[in-house]
Amino acid sequence: MSAVPTKAPPRLSIARIFEPQRVAVFGASDDRGKWGGRIMHYLALHGFQGEIVPLNPRRNTVQGRKCYARIADAPPIDVAVIAVPAVAVPQTVRECAEAGVGCCVIITAGFAEAGAEGVAAQQEIARISAETGMRLVGPNCLGLINFRNGMALTSARVLDVERIIPGHIGLLSQSGALMLSVYNRAHDQGIGFSQLVSLGNQADLDICDFFEYMIGDAVTKVICLHIEGIEDGRRLIDLLERAQEAKKPVIVLKTGRSAEGEAAAHSHTASLAGAYSVFAAACRAAGAVLVDDPDVMALAADFLLRNGRAHGNGIGIISSSGGMNGIVADRFADHGLRLARFNAATREALKPVMLPAHLDNPVDMGTRRQEVGEVRDIAAQLVAAVAADPDVGLVMIPLTTTPHYEASVTALCEALKVCGKPVLFVVTPGSVATGVRAIIREGGLAYCDRLDDGLRVLQAYFSYTPSAPRAGPPPAPRSLSHPPRSGYLSEPDAKALLSEAGVRVTHERRVCSTAEAAEAADEIGYPVVLKGVSNSVVHKSDAGLVRLGLRDRAAVEAAFAEVFETLKRLDPTAEACLVSEMVTGGLELIVGAKRDPQFGPVVMAGAGGILVELLKDVEVALAPLSAATAEAMLHRLRVWPLLQGFRGEPRRDVTAVVDTLVKVGQLAAALGDRLRELDINPLLVLREGKGAIAADSRAVIA
Repeated sequence: MSAVPTKAPPRLSIARIFEPQRVAVFGASDDRGKWGGRIMHYLALHGFQGEIVPLNPRRNTVQGRKCYARIADAPPIDVAVIAVPAVAVPQTVRECAEAGVGCCVIITAGFAEAGAEGVAAQQEIARISAETGMRLVGPNCLGLINFRNGMALTSARVLDVERIIPGHIGLLSQSGALMLSVYNRAHDQGIGFSQLVSLGNQADLDICDFFEYMIGDAVTKVICLHIEGIEDGRRLIDLLERAQEAKKPVIVLKTGRSAEGEAAAHSHTASLAGAYSVFAAACRAAGAVLVDDPDVMALAADFLLRNGRAHGNGIGIISSSGGMNGIVADRFADHGLRLARFNAATREALKPVMLPAHLDNPVDMGTRRQEVGEVRDIAAQLVAAVAADPDVGLVMIPLTTTPHYEASVTALCEALKVCGKPVLFVVTPGSVATGVRAIIREGGLAYCDRLDDGLRVLQAYFSYTPSAPRAGPPPAPRSLSHPPRSGYLSEPDAKALLSEAGVRVTHERRVCSTAEAAEAADEIGYPVVLKGVSNSVVHKSDAGLVRLGLRDRAAVEAAFAEVFETLKRLDPTAEACLVSEMVTGGLELIVGAKRDPQFGPVVMAGAGGILVELLKDVEVALAPLSAATAEAMLHRLRVWPLLQGFRGEPRRDVTAVVDTLVKVGQLAAALGDRLRELDINPLLVLREGKGAIAADSRAVIA
């Protein structure tokens, strides 16, 4: 067996990759229709401050610069851009390494994404990188851009603009096409970036490497991450926490949100706590802002950059359309947003400029006819009154068409710039509002073109809470005096494990005969429940293996005979039934745990019983978890009002549920890599002060 080669130290830091003294372009051409030609052109067009070195064996000069036939003939190169055919890439990378190149940006596709031969070729270039220390970006990427020095290492036509806009947003994307689409839309709205990086297949440098750099970069104030997959979830979470400490908002867009991970026959937790739910829980706990749309990612980053964290979540609305105001107010509830409630002083301040019936939020400017000469004064008074209200944390302006359109928007912009509150315009018309959009941009204010985008931007803005108090460290993993056996744990074995962890379970006995069943029922006290015990039947109720409300010996004996006969038919290896106390009046939740391959042990809670698959109302948190985290999980559930006593129902023992979640988290952490799946379904939540009881459970232990 050959020895594993020692990984050489990197030739260039990421900071140096963004600030190279000399860049080489393979396949350089005078033809801007070719990739190499466009890269050369963009470097010059956008004022790259270093030296541009063309490489082409068939040219002496390219775009007025001396051209070299081979990388070995060129002066020392910091960064080389490779856009040659895939079959030539390994040899080109090898030649770059031998010539001492610091980093290769490989735009060429046809590697790990293209089958076995591509996988082998990618492994080869990764090996060259590891052995020599030459860094790689890609392959199958669309390059990177540093807006501070004009280093535009991409052939994308979206850079065919007069000037690129430098800014303070860093964007890292595993999809090059998506990255450039986001950039193009943002550029059209005047949003600037510090750096853009397309990661591609990540044969060497990955998204976390560049993320770590951006956290430390003084110019980058907000970071956007588009993630398709992540190899090292723990490193990502560590970096998100570091960004939180640095007061840098991180906006995360995850592709593949509907993936459920590996399905498992025995566990709801395995399917409901799927790949995205675990990813989202881990990112949310580390302070990231999650979005589901690429354009919203850039818009939210720009809004956070302008305004920082929110101070108050009440929203004041000023529009020229009563119909639009009604739609916005209706949609707020869908997105968890809140209309501010004007106080008496605000309504009094609105009286000089609004009709008596229109002194509340949302404000309809269209009810007051304005001559063009009045527009400025009315806008100033209106904005001042709304922004001064103590419940208004943000002012939203949904724009329809209106008389004196550009004059009205100009007046609003002048007033809003000095109102002291964050401002978001939503410009709903099409081309008729082109001039209005320019006025808003020139006024330095944020806008969206669609109401949906605006609502999602506000969701993202209010979800960023960098100074929120930490929930405190979670409790340490619980030690187990009797480690469980491996394999599938049926209900009594799983409950024994839970009981050792401190979770309250139903009082019950395993029985193997009619006489034992009757004796157990007498001991436990009527009424009782009788269930079959099987390692293969998951849904016992559906299979006819559960009898409820058995009130005397005769009922227990008859139930045992029926259930045991059905049990043996369904599972010939089964040997026992379970007689259990019958708990009535409990609200059914599900609690579970699993080990995620990227993020480790996680805990799940949600609507339980027969509602599990119907509602799929679940929340996930990393384990072990604190009581504050557990309670926050419950607050996010749609069934939370039921725990609080919905429509005359009794309040439930939330404290007991929180305690159960914490103990399950400790158990999950203690089991470590052995944990595969653990379900409590249902967890019966009794009246406030009466506790919560695990009525059924199962588990899989490695």
